[in-house]
Amino acid sequence: MTTPEAAPATTDGDKPDTADLDALRAEVGAEPDAADDTAIVPLADTAVRVKHFLDWPASADDDLALGRITAWAGKILAEDDFAKVWAKTDPTNRQVIAFMADLEKVTGIPFASRLVLPTS
Repeated sequence: MTTPEAAPATTDGDKPDTADLDALRAEVGAEPDAADDTAIVPLADTAVRVKHFLDWPASADDDLALGRITAWAGKILAEDDFAKVWAKTDPTNRQVIAFMADLEKVTGIPFASRLVLPTS
């Protein structure tokens, strides 16, 4: 019978940097959750769960193209995140643009380019 080897002792040099841990947590937090196929995306001072793009109804695409952001959000957010977060936050256009940029980072799909917004 063999005995398991003891784990080597760690030194301060072996411990990951706190910034590295924070970056890893952020990366993991942005990845889709395998259990329900949603992605966590920051919104204002909180975050929401967004359904996988392939699970959005076609009408969500129409809403986005026509600039109906609140209707679009109601269709793409998971479960009750729309009522609990989006509707209560009532995000500003600046917050919506930041949300879309984060959504693009998570999914790799350029949603904001499908929406016509004033430039100034």
